[in-house]
Amino acid sequence: MITPYNAQARSIRGLLAARGATAIECSTIHRFQGHESDVVIFDTVDTAPMAPGMLLSGEGQASVARNLLNVSISRARGKLIIIADVRYFETTLPQGIVTQLLRQATTIGTRAEYACVHPR
Repeated sequence: MITPYNAQARSIRGLLAARGATAIECSTIHRFQGHESDVVIFDTVDTAPMAPGMLLSGEGQASVARNLLNVSISRARGKLIIIADVRYFETTLPQGIVTQLLRQATTIGTRAEYACVHPR
């Protein structure tokens, strides 16, 4: 599991340890750089009523959000699961890089779900 925030990663690690889930790794995006996994769960964390965090900061090629997203979504060898409050990102920064990613993921996820339920 990957999250942008250290406090969130610590909290999840504590919950996993309390349940004996030693095979599941949880880390910040920065610490996960250079690693890969068959399945990656990326939790964006940001939601109302909290103020926008680092995933909503900056625009352009060198933005923090763009770099963090690149690391987050490129670590999965097989399956990428994104946990996000899509409506929050759409409302807070409709043209932001995270919002664009979520739109694409929602479209792809819907098509993949449809293909599994209704094979052609």
